[in-house]
Amino acid sequence: MKDKIENDLLKKLREKYNSNKNIGLQRKFMSQPFCDVLINQTVKKENKFEFNLELEDVNIYNQGTSKRCWMFGILNLIKNDMAHNLCQNPLDFELSPNYLNFYDKLEKANHAYQVVIDLEDVPEDFVLCDYENHPLLTGYFKDPVRENGKLVFARALLKKYGIVPMSAMPETANSINSDDFNTWFTRKVRYDMLKLLSLKKAHKNPYPAKEKMLEECYGLLANVLGEPPKTFNYAYVDENGQKKVLKNITPADFYSKYCSINLDDYMQIAQMPVFENYKLYERRYSKNVVEEEAHHFVNVPQNEFTKICLSQLKAGLPVVIGCDNRKYRDKESKILDTRIFDFERLLGIKDLNKKEALGTFDCRSRHYMTLRGVHLIDGKPIRWKVEDSAGKDARIDGFYVMNNNYFEKCVFYAWINKKFLPKRILQAFEQNPVVYGFEGGEI
Repeated sequence: MKDKIENDLLKKLREKYNSNKNIGLQRKFMSQPFCDVLINQTVKKENKFEFNLELEDVNIYNQGTSKRCWMFGILNLIKNDMAHNLCQNPLDFELSPNYLNFYDKLEKANHAYQVVIDLEDVPEDFVLCDYENHPLLTGYFKDPVRENGKLVFARALLKKYGIVPMSAMPETANSINSDDFNTWFTRKVRYDMLKLLSLKKAHKNPYPAKEKMLEECYGLLANVLGEPPKTFNYAYVDENGQKKVLKNITPADFYSKYCSINLDDYMQIAQMPVFENYKLYERRYSKNVVEEEAHHFVNVPQNEFTKICLSQLKAGLPVVIGCDNRKYRDKESKILDTRIFDFERLLGIKDLNKKEALGTFDCRSRHYMTLRGVHLIDGKPIRWKVEDSAGKDARIDGFYVMNNNYFEKCVFYAWINKKFLPKRILQAFEQNPVVYGFEGGEI
């Protein structure tokens, strides 16, 4: 075979196609949406919205088009706990993601500025930096305040700033649909980073300039998202029908007094065959709050990963997971199942195993959701009830049905209370981490 497509090869391709041409299949693809043709109806019928282990009902959040699923994952973990501690019906209780959103953007800007300030050697060609010569600078200039995040980001924000009810800082047009604002805020931070690099190159103190930049960031965020309250009043009706009012309470006091879940007890385990089991890994520069820890995890085998998630769910606690929510997803039926599209039989496309899919970017952790139920047969999970953050009117009343084959293929992280972790995994968290990659990467 030659290195380019020439007429003789093209002739063979045409002849081969026409000798095996399926007119009926061609007509379907030319007249219907691509995935509609591939749907396996038998698989749809198998995945019923029925579970024999379910947690209590919840108020479903809606992240809009924003990329704050990691933030909603942590709020999904603590929201019912806080509601019960307030003696309030969980279905009437909402926490403010916009409050955390404000401080996340402010902290990410500060972190990006500090990365520049902490550079030991300022490159001469910093305006034209590239991955080969300046991977850190290039990574931060590419997306210095990316809205995506990790679960440890939300924990860091809660520990530092507390939380408020939704009524104390509601969502805004640009917190729910954030692409345009994120673009302009990113441009502002990039401009500031270049200025800081110039000051570093001239051997001038960058901190006065950094403080001015943060002052500008705060004002911009306050104009677009609203200013976070220092104190607030919260009026509500408790489960007994009694009117209650919390007066002049700070966000930190509200969080510490009414959240009985200690997020420091939660650790992240992973199931990714590209990493070695029972080793601690840390992604380089993956943090929002400078003084807090980076994204890290211990990788474990699939059977142990599943068992641990089940243990926490059986104890009545939700499990926040990091997964790929796009592959093998039927938008109409709201089913996640690796067999939902009959692509191999109809198209001859072979599927990759989990390790191959991760290693080639065919599948990756792109979304956080929450396990709130499971259907067990003989103690083994058949399908999972998964809370998304797309609102109650989306999915099936806000939930996906996730077949266990999807759980094993496309779920990569789980946020687990340490009391459910075996000794071997707890000991692994005490290791010196293997540091890899960059936050702008995919895994």
